[in-house]
This record gives sequence, structure tokens and C-alpha cells, in this order.
Amino acid sequence: MDNKSLLSISSHVVHGYVGNRVMVFPLQYAGWDVDALNTTNYSNHPGYGSFTGSPTTPDSLVEIIEGLKKIHDFRTYDIILTGYATTADVLQAIKDELIKVFQKVGTGKRPRWIVDPILGDNGRLYVSEKVIPVYKDIFSTGYVSLITPNQFEFETLTGVKLESWQDVKEAINEFDQTYKIENIVISSVSIDGQLYCVGYTSSTKKLFSIPIREIPCNFNGCGDLFTALLSNAFYNNNFAITPELISDVVTKLHKILEFSYEDECKKQNHTSTDEPIKLVRDIRVIGAKEFLVRDYTHELLHEVVYL
Repeated sequence: MDNKSLLSISSHVVHGYVGNRVMVFPLQYAGWDVDALNTTNYSNHPGYGSFTGSPTTPDSLVEIIEGLKKIHDFRTYDIILTGYATTADVLQAIKDELIKVFQKVGTGKRPRWIVDPILGDNGRLYVSEKVIPVYKDIFSTGYVSLITPNQFEFETLTGVKLESWQDVKEAINEFDQTYKIENIVISSVSIDGQLYCVGYTSSTKKLFSIPIREIPCNFNGCGDLFTALLSNAFYNNNFAITPELISDVVTKLHKILEFSYEDECKKQNHTSTDEPIKLVRDIRVIGAKEFLVRDYTHELLHEVVYL
């Protein structure tokens, strides 16, 4: 088996599945050697209504990275994945430390940097607005290989409301001209009442969409899991975004969410006459592990639309 190594910088909760908790296991199950650097240490995610714990400070994060550098060559990572950062100062510290790594490597083999710009969802920010310009600075470095925003995050970063396919094309083209990031995947975009996953590759100027079979329920940690699945598929496809790759990731995610929803119904003794369940706080990544390594590359291909 290929020796795959990844550094994941994201949040941590003791109970539940968001951030590194929902990303590490799927990646390990797919054969990755994962180092997890945690930006929080919380009892649980906020979806429970309350939580305790504390975020990692910029100084402690830098200290951990410096310690890691002393015993590990960052060039051996195939991917560095950055997710949830609590504050602009924490994100700035992550940026500064990773830039040092990439500059030291120079033109030699270096990790691919995948950035999930976690800002919010459903029309509201989860983080301070001060985080937004730091993400834009990260995009301007020239070191980012792939970004995975959701619709709200991409709208926030571009200032364009994505209400039509023309909006999507114009926003992506303008973003590409500004930052020149090779690959963009918007995890979900709602156009005319239908959800789509959108992929774009700068070198070929190819933009395509694949419909998402929606489950009428909210899932905490869904975006983090999507990025983990996409990172693995991105590596396996020689770091290229294709409809086949997105098809596989979208289908895997749907199968896992469907399994999680059905399990939640059983847990709550839910019947067909009850009100539909609207929230699954914890995705069943362990119980649904069989879907993590199946090949779904051809399941949705007939529905691909090039834009």
C-alpha cells in the first residue's frame, strides 16, 4: 500500500464528530498516516447548545509546530490540510508557520496545501470577520492547491451572491484571476432549489457541476467530512479534480449521511408518522466505515454538467 502522510490542522472535540474528530478516522481507514494538530480542545461541538474547553492560542500552536519540526521533516507530508481556526491570530500563526515550510522546500517536492476556509454556513459567520482577510492572504501566497468552501463561504470571500449559474461562473472566474488557485471545489451550491457540488480547474478552465441527492436534515461536521474524503480522492487522482472524483466523493458522503440519518431514527424510535428529524448532531463515521473505501466513480456521471 502507498505510504500516504497528512497533517490536519483543525478543531478537536472530546465527544462528537466535527473537525479533526470527523476527519482523522476516515483518512486513516483509507490508508493515511495522519498527524492531527488541534486548534481547539472542547468537550463537544456547539451544536449541542453548550460546551466547555478552550481554543489553542497562537503561541501554543507555534510551539507545537516548532516541536514537530524538530523531529519530523514536513517535506514528507503529501498533504497539509487546514480547517477550523478560532481567531484571525490563530489563522495568521498557521499561515506564517506553513509559509516558512514551503519557502524552505523551495522548488523541490512539497506538500499540497488544501484549505477549507471555514467561515460559516446558512447565511451566518461562525468566526470573526477578521478571519476573512487572513484567508485572502493565504490564497495569495501561491502555495494553495485546493480550496473547499461551501456556498456561503465562497459568497463571503468573493462578495457575489450565487443565485444562478451565471453568478457561479463569474464569481469563479474573478476568483481565479485574483488568486490563481489551481483547484476550487464548492461543496454545495443551491440553484433553482437543487443542490450541486461544483468543481473547477484553473489550468483547463473546466467548470462542472454534479447534483447532490439532498437529505432534508442538518448534519454537524458534514463539511469537514467532505474535505477529508475529497483530500483522499484528490491524492489518489494525482492531484487532479475531475467529475469522476467529485462523483465518488459526493456519493460516499451521501451514503454516510443516509446511514447516519437512519441510525438516528432508530436511536430516537422514530416512526413514519412522527415529525421528520431535522438534525443529526454526530455523523456515524465509524458505523458507516464500509462506505469510505468503496468506488463510486461512475454512479453519477450521467448527470455531470459542464458550465
